[in-house]
Amino acid sequence: MKIILQDKNQFVLRLDKGDEVVENLTRFMAGQNIKACAFFGIGACDSVELAFYNTHLKQYRNKPFLEEMEILSFSGNGATKDGQPVIHAHGVFGRNDFSVLGGHVFKISVSATMEVYLTKLEGEMKRELN
Repeated sequence: MKIILQDKNQFVLRLDKGDEVVENLTRFMAGQNIKACAFFGIGACDSVELAFYNTHLKQYRNKPFLEEMEILSFSGNGATKDGQPVIHAHGVFGRNDFSVLGGHVFKISVSATMEVYLTKLEGEMKRELN
């Protein structure tokens, strides 16, 4: 992942083929000492792990999708949990038949490129179990 533009607390990040998005954003937060941020992005992927949160069971149901898709919308925030950076993201992905799928994002593997627009927020946003 590379910073391709920085303007004060705004970053434009580029991820390349093979990069895992959530892992790279977590490392970026740690490296830049970011304790709170918001982000959105677009691009292309060859696999994604999505989840749906069941509020009654209080657990995620995860499902991997191993196919090339457009990343139509990727958005979320970065916070800290137990002092470590943590990403909370959702996404919408376009399939080659023009149907879409979406959900909570656990992993995205970039197939060509992806741009993420990240805004560093002042202070620290702490994530806790509710």
